[in-house]
Amino acid sequence: MNSVQLLGNLARDPEIRFTKTGRAMARFTVACTNTYIPYGAQEPREITDFVPCVAWGNLAETCGNNLAKGSRVFVEGRYSTRSYETPDGQKRYVTEVVANFVAQTMGSEHQGNGPAAPSYGAPQAGAQQPKAAAPGAGFDSMGSSAPDDDIPF
Repeated sequence: MNSVQLLGNLARDPEIRFTKTGRAMARFTVACTNTYIPYGAQEPREITDFVPCVAWGNLAETCGNNLAKGSRVFVEGRYSTRSYETPDGQKRYVTEVVANFVAQTMGSEHQGNGPAAPSYGAPQAGAQQPKAAAPGAGFDSMGSSAPDDDIPF
């Protein structure tokens, strides 16, 4: 299974380009920060990964029109490595997340306030949409139509 989920802020505005056939492509970088406490240290430290992402088609156009540097986003997609050859004959590799779902989320200053954040794209075919839980309910009330015998783990 090749599945990636990212939650972070856009490091720059999405860059929109079009292929020769007219298909839209958006490139953007998501800055994902993790806090940890090193062994033997008392104070937490942060490390930030800058993850390159690409979106295609309508999702790319929507991202380009609605996202900007600093936007808090959730990205779901797949990890991809591709290669190309430079004009001087050197082989280069590019590793990126190919997004199939992007949702703009509210930053910490908006927690619990305002309307729900918009989402862009659609989950892959066959994916189930999560069911809404009753207010104040825990994870166990999310509901599942699959009996325990059908769960593969």
